[in-house]
Amino acid sequence: MNQDEPATQLSLFEPAPAEAEQRIPEQRVPDVRLCPNCHRAPASSPEQHARDIDQQWLEITATGQIAVRRFCAACQPHYGLEFLACELCGLDLFLIGELAHEVAEDRLPTVLLTWLAAEGWSPHPVLTCPAHAR
Repeated sequence: MNQDEPATQLSLFEPAPAEAEQRIPEQRVPDVRLCPNCHRAPASSPEQHARDIDQQWLEITATGQIAVRRFCAACQPHYGLEFLACELCGLDLFLIGELAHEVAEDRLPTVLLTWLAAEGWSPHPVLTCPAHAR
């Protein structure tokens, strides 16, 4: 090293950047899920809206199959409903249309029993959800 050259000091620590250079973390806006039925954004809190549209509503289609529908609080049916619930935890399925009518008459159509079994529900000895069906 030449004595005429200035000495360079090495530091293990970088100086803190000036305030203008500091990066502020981006605030991520939670993904807003639109209602799959009416395509509305949440009218309630995003969390409540997500719970609403995660609820399964079952109906029998014109071809005789079970269809799972999802609704937000604004467009969900308010009449002609029946419910099936797990006897152990209360997890429920909402039934609409002809399927609701059948269940109201204390009938569980074969197509419903087949769907429940495929989804892990057990109707015997009492109706239990997939978490409790064993």
